[in-house]
Amino acid sequence: MRRIGAFGGSTALWALLAAHVAGAFEPVSVGIAIGAVSALTGYLSYTDFYCRFTECCHEERPLNTSALKLDLEEKLFGQHLATEVILKALTGFRNNKNSKKPLTLSLHGWAGTGKNFISQIVAENLYPKGLKSNFVHLFVSTLHFPHEQKINVYQDQLQKWIRGNVSACGSSVFIFDEMDKLHPGIIDAIKPFLDYYEQVDGISYRRAIFIFLSNAGGDLITKTALDFWRAGRKREEIQLKDLEPVLSVGVFNNKHMM
Repeated sequence: MRRIGAFGGSTALWALLAAHVAGAFEPVSVGIAIGAVSALTGYLSYTDFYCRFTECCHEERPLNTSALKLDLEEKLFGQHLATEVILKALTGFRNNKNSKKPLTLSLHGWAGTGKNFISQIVAENLYPKGLKSNFVHLFVSTLHFPHEQKINVYQDQLQKWIRGNVSACGSSVFIFDEMDKLHPGIIDAIKPFLDYYEQVDGISYRRAIFIFLSNAGGDLITKTALDFWRAGRKREEIQLKDLEPVLSVGVFNNKHMM
């Protein structure tokens, strides 16, 4: 009983001291301190603050159409069709919250016509780091898939890579260069992610973007441009409908293309 009494006395003494300590702080000061701590906690937990120090995947962030349009018009020369099609396709896709399938862009033309540059502009308008972003993935057929005897291995690795990155960021961007040199087996590995599936193995790919770059059809595009010149018509008069039929035939006859 004495020990309990001593313990009770200690408790009473602690409470008394605590009361004196609390009284030493002015109510206004305590209120300001609590307010400051609360504000700081909220600020530190805010997503945008965190994303200032590390790259984040902003799947719902709308595309800055004006910035993309300006970049295409000021940096890309002699490619009026590419500017029109990409601006329309990318804007419509990003502004559509219920897209049924991934956005697929196929850019054709000879080397040096600006296909890689266009993909760079697109990447930079989607993610500030552009091609260096963790959410933008570039594959070059002759570099990443050089050995035909390893096609099965490449297929498995590529599908796992796409699946893993889309799981981390639904609006991931995948760029495939030299499609005309890509083995058909690799194309088969990509196809399941491009169709109208709500999910594939529990993952939705409907916010992802696939960009294919190819030299296939470059000669046909050049011929069309030459025909317009011979007819006394400006290059800017060429419309997509003038190229689609001949380009479709050229791509169809190329065994490496889809």
